[in-house]
Amino acid sequence: MNAAGHAARAVRAYAAMRRHLARRDGLYRRDGRVRPPLAATHLWPTARAFAGAVDLLGVPRELLMGFDAESAVSVHLRALEAYWDDNVARPAYSSDVIGSRWGGDRYYDDNAWVGLGLVQLERLRPGHGHAQRAELLYRFAAAAWDTRPDVRSPGGVFWVEQTRGAGLTNHDRNTVSNAPNAQLGLHLTELRTGDPGGHARARHMYEWVNVTLDAARDRDGVPGTGLFYDKVRGDGSIDRTLWTYNQGNMIGANVLLARSAGPATHAGATYLARAEAIADRALRHYAGAYQSQPAAFNAILFRNLLQLHPVTADAGLRERIRAAMTAYAETAWVSRRDRHDRFRFGRGGLTLLDQSAMVQIYALLAWDAAGYADLA
Repeated sequence: MNAAGHAARAVRAYAAMRRHLARRDGLYRRDGRVRPPLAATHLWPTARAFAGAVDLLGVPRELLMGFDAESAVSVHLRALEAYWDDNVARPAYSSDVIGSRWGGDRYYDDNAWVGLGLVQLERLRPGHGHAQRAELLYRFAAAAWDTRPDVRSPGGVFWVEQTRGAGLTNHDRNTVSNAPNAQLGLHLTELRTGDPGGHARARHMYEWVNVTLDAARDRDGVPGTGLFYDKVRGDGSIDRTLWTYNQGNMIGANVLLARSAGPATHAGATYLARAEAIADRALRHYAGAYQSQPAAFNAILFRNLLQLHPVTADAGLRERIRAAMTAYAETAWVSRRDRHDRFRFGRGGLTLLDQSAMVQIYALLAWDAAGYADLA
């Protein structure tokens, strides 16, 4: 399958996503087993649909055969505004549409996904001002650092905003609430929109995951080379689940740290070696087992592996990254797609998370490799 073929599949998957899951007002309907009548979907699936639209924007225009990626991005930017909560000291996106009766918690990982999408949009269309919104989201996350001294592994960013809603009882600190926000802060530093302390805070988030959730430390491995556990629960116990997206986020964070330190420096070489080691572990660990992971998580792993692709000197690793992603995409097209181009990976039927994951994967396979540095 060449780039044109992947681009065609991405456009077809996107069209099916809009046709079967979008509402007339531009938002997406709630999917899955629990679907309150007329309810819009949560922020997390909406953020991943946004990622798919931005990924299509990076596909060479001549491969899109008339598809208007600019309009697709605009549709999703408008949809995201329905979740924007700025009636607070630290504005951020709510988990549900503002004013709805379905609740309104604010999750630090969900906001990181939107922030990273805005960063990628800024890289693809410089000067449009999207990084300013991303900076607000990073400030929101940075303020969520756990300052309690009497807990296991002090520090880290909470999963959900504390002292309200779900945060009254959930005090988890996750890889996914720290590593993507570290990436966000590092990207903003590169774009020169972040405050001077943003890079240091991002590094603290990254190091907290290394010290607290690195499985290599439990297995006599080299620290910082993963794989990475999911979270520290509120009771101090460790959830040792090894999700694909957690590995991807730490690969991406290391790539950004290597870029900021400089490839010729000792620190830059160390970060790059860590990214390569995590990628190698992940590709070996999940070989033949990607179907046991959510498609949305796999898409995040693959996009971060592609960020490593242009900076590693290991040609074999580059080949393995593309091969794993291509094989997953081909298997999904053959065995998980129906005649309407809808993808189903679980028992819950068609979901926005699954469908948008495939939009992302096919779109990224159609990118010119020279553009992988623009990924976020």
